[in-house]
Formats: sequence, structure tokens, C-alpha cells
Amino acid sequence: MRLLVGPLVGVLEIVCWALIVVGLGTRLATLALIVIMVVAIVSTKIPVLLGHDLWIFHRPQLRRYGFCSVLHEAHLDFAMPLGLLYLLMAGAGAWSLEARLSRAMLRSRVGS
Repeated sequence: MRLLVGPLVGVLEIVCWALIVVGLGTRLATLALIVIMVVAIVSTKIPVLLGHDLWIFHRPQLRRYGFCSVLHEAHLDFAMPLGLLYLLMAGAGAWSLEARLSRAMLRSRVGS
């Protein structure tokens, strides 16, 4: 199972980030990436916070454990979901492929 999930998540991340860069399906891609990031944070940072293994999540070898260690290890892990949350609320933007397609659809409806 692990051999299937890792590459699947990797491909999903690449596809979702490519969709965000192009500006197509931004909110849906953002939602998928937020779910992936939350699972990554829970599975890697909770054992560091607790200082011991939790269920199937294993504690890495660090010099220190606890809240400050989690903050040190996870600054990017918390910044990315916040940026994705902004994209989820704001949408793709005026220069995105979504905006261009919707303008083209609007012109075709108005023109007919």
C-alpha cells in the first residue's frame, strides 16, 4: 500500500501545483493540497510535539522535542497551508486561465 500512496501523492501534488500556476481549477486544486498538507503536518509533527510514537506515526531522531521543536521544524509546513487558504478564498485572479475562459464564454453568450 505504501508503494502506491507515495507516488500517487507526489503526482497529485505536481498536477495540483501545475493547475494553480496556470490558474485552472484553482480552488479544487487548493483544497486537495490543503488536505495533503494537513495529513503531512499531523503525521510528522505530532510525534515531535509529544516526544514519542503515536499510532502509526513515528518520532524522528531530534535533539529536542516539544512545542518549540515543532515550531522550528515546521515553519514552512504552516506557511504553505495559510497561503493555500488565501488562494481558496481569493480564487485564481484576473490573469488566470479560468478568468480568460469565463470572459470568452461571456463574450460568446453576449454575441449570440
